[in-house]
Amino acid sequence: MLGSYLTMAKKGKVLNNLGRPKLLRKEIPAGEALVGVALLLSLVGMGVWLGDQRTNYDPGERDIETSLLVEQSVEDNLYRIPLKRWRDPSLGGGDEAPMDVGPFSKDILAGGWTPASTPKTFVPDTLYEKINGQAEQYLKFGFEDLVVVELEHPEEGCAVDVFLYDQGSFEGSLGVYGNQRGDRDVAELEEVRYSPHAMGAIGMRGEIFFHVTGDSAVPAVEEMTQRVVEALAAEGGEDVIPPGFRRLNEDLGVPFAQIAYQPVNVFQYRFAERFWFGKPDPSSDERLFIHEADSADAATALFEKLHEELLADYKSLPTEDGEVLLQHNFLDTFFCLMREGEMVYGVERAQAREDAALAMARLQGSFGGEEVGGEEAGYYADEYGGEY
Repeated sequence: MLGSYLTMAKKGKVLNNLGRPKLLRKEIPAGEALVGVALLLSLVGMGVWLGDQRTNYDPGERDIETSLLVEQSVEDNLYRIPLKRWRDPSLGGGDEAPMDVGPFSKDILAGGWTPASTPKTFVPDTLYEKINGQAEQYLKFGFEDLVVVELEHPEEGCAVDVFLYDQGSFEGSLGVYGNQRGDRDVAELEEVRYSPHAMGAIGMRGEIFFHVTGDSAVPAVEEMTQRVVEALAAEGGEDVIPPGFRRLNEDLGVPFAQIAYQPVNVFQYRFAERFWFGKPDPSSDERLFIHEADSADAATALFEKLHEELLADYKSLPTEDGEVLLQHNFLDTFFCLMREGEMVYGVERAQAREDAALAMARLQGSFGGEEVGGEEAGYYADEYGGEY
């Protein structure tokens, strides 16, 4: 009988001809049906409740009282190592700092100062690694390389970084210094011009623009800043002063702080490059300008190109041969332009025609080695408080 039962089980089909499960029971008990309905209703109810409670949350119900957290907290008595300035691992072991201070003498370390690392050098292709986002302002003024000297004073707990930018020329160094100086006063020590600030100073010596910056405004940082200035002033050799700067500063008496150099995009013209500017009177917008071209032909071409472009914003006024006098169409200021040999020079933003004439007379006098005298000298003395 058992064998026949197994035979029947093997021959039975699970699916009927319609592909549906074969129902072996003829009747489903009422209790089983009621349990299934109850389970279905329970699932539906839980879904409705979860949907209703999804935004009904009170964090306070699950917060732990502060007093309980304090009682169960563990006091941390672990020793914490004080932060120290990073030191170059290539210097080897030992606590003694290296004595390499770059271009400076070791005397600069007097009073407990030590180098924090060996000096680092950056070239145009790697400058962004040190001053990412600011490299362009140095590159446009002829940047060649940067030497960074890092110093620290362990006893005072302060540090100073000295940035020495070789801009390749006096005008390049002056251009960067002028851009970063703003309205700060200029102090002078020998050939060094510098502007102190709360935690260091910026300045220039010849083709070197320097920036001394400390990590705190303490006397030790101020002392090191002054040592750097004195070390730069003590360097031998004479600075190569460009003719444009010398003419404005020495011949025309324009103070250093009121002289600027613009290498490109002069007067917002891409073709105009390498101009010197000087403001005889800091309270006035009037500026003298000088450009030394590579040749007399180049000066003539630049003069004619500037004259042509300026006529878009200025109207031409009658004047003597060889001199261009223009008046702005809206501002009514005067612009005077002239060329002589390889030099292109003039004045811009003059408030009156007489001011422009006096400025041009002073410029022509400096080129000819003659002094401005008579009524013009008296006018200059009254206007600027000095004598030519």
